[in-house]
Amino acid sequence: MGKQGWQAVHDGRITRRRMLLGAAGVLGAAVLFGACGDDDDDDAGGSGGTSGTSGGTQGGGGDVPEPDWASLLGVDEASAGAGKTIDIGAVLALTGTGSFYGTTMSRGLDLAKKHIEQAGGPTFNYIYLDHKSGDAAAGVQAMNELAARGVQAKFASYGDNLGSMLSLTEEHKIFTFDGGGGTSIPFQGKPYFWGTRAITPNDTLPGLFMWLKETYPDKKTVGLMGWDIGEPSNSIVREDFLKKIEDAGLEFNGLYELVPVGNQDFSQVIPKIKANEPDFLLCGHYGQDPGSFANQASTAGLQAIRIGFEYTPDGLNASRGTYDSEGYTFAFDYFDPDSAVSPFATYFVSEFRREYGEDPDFYAANYYENAFDMWELMRRIWAEDPDAEITGEALDAALREDLTLPSVYGGDESTVGTFTLDETTHSVVRRQMGVFEYKDGKVTPKAFFNINGEDYRTA
Repeated sequence: MGKQGWQAVHDGRITRRRMLLGAAGVLGAAVLFGACGDDDDDDAGGSGGTSGTSGGTQGGGGDVPEPDWASLLGVDEASAGAGKTIDIGAVLALTGTGSFYGTTMSRGLDLAKKHIEQAGGPTFNYIYLDHKSGDAAAGVQAMNELAARGVQAKFASYGDNLGSMLSLTEEHKIFTFDGGGGTSIPFQGKPYFWGTRAITPNDTLPGLFMWLKETYPDKKTVGLMGWDIGEPSNSIVREDFLKKIEDAGLEFNGLYELVPVGNQDFSQVIPKIKANEPDFLLCGHYGQDPGSFANQASTAGLQAIRIGFEYTPDGLNASRGTYDSEGYTFAFDYFDPDSAVSPFATYFVSEFRREYGEDPDFYAANYYENAFDMWELMRRIWAEDPDAEITGEALDAALREDLTLPSVYGGDESTVGTFTLDETTHSVVRRQMGVFEYKDGKVTPKAFFNINGEDYRTA
């Protein structure tokens, strides 16, 4: 099936990082913006080593040799698809407050396209369309355009634009990877739609609560402020959130405030938070929003210990120095390029730095590996019939043959990491996450854990 190289990792030592976020992590539903791919080891792997970086320009790059794709990923020339051209949709946040995501995701996709061709694969003809940072009508319009053009596969974000695109994805059988928002809890198990990252903040909560209780033993109350993604999603997310608080032995203080997606003005919600301030305030919003809120919360004198679920340069800039001066604590599957170890990951990081002059974040990493994983499924199809047509149904069937896929997360100096999807939920079943703090230009890990808080350990 053209995957013997990386499959040896899966068969020999089951990897452990399989989960979460994408570009739009709805509060508690990880519906929008989260990160990456997967992998495996209990140690920091590729998702956070002993230290991190702010994602600034590294310079250099391009000094890692191109991998032997045949031995690393099991690429077989007969099923690689050289000379073929495949249309693939990419419905991303190209404009609006989340345009940062569209930029970094498309960079990951474009670099993967280049490397797939180098490795003897097909040409991916990306059809980039704009969902305008979570606009449902724009998402529906994009889906109609892809369907009219007969496109059979796509990359998506914002939980397939907060669910607005899912019915058309099913109707037209357009196979989809969402490495930015993932499935989120409300959108699990939807036909042809697969989330390749952990759900934030929900998947992070058990491990996060372990760290909070260990670090702040005298504090117990929890409240939340996050994105309003509409019903029934809001209620589904809230129910899961409250259950995880109870399971952790903490107390919900009644604060549960929802704000618009892409909101930059928190003057209406901050007084409500001050009137009922919890010990721990979970902030389930993404993009520029966390930085803007951190700046305004600091000015307003909020005392709650604030936890976010994403870290990006966009949020850092929006904080206007607050992240650096006061620190910013966040929990998710953060991608640390300086801890990348596998030949797949180090080549990606090196070439990304050379191409773009800066470090890749987890969105770039996720979409880079999503493109390779799409190619992996195509190779499975062509291994059976080199002339087979690539359809959404065929891609879905090929994935179900083996739900474990290669990843730039984890692995070691000679093998790639992997992540595994669940056949029922269409979300990742295991993935290393962590609690991290950014301050004074540096990201420092505090704790690592998997889904349900498994394998918890302090950094």
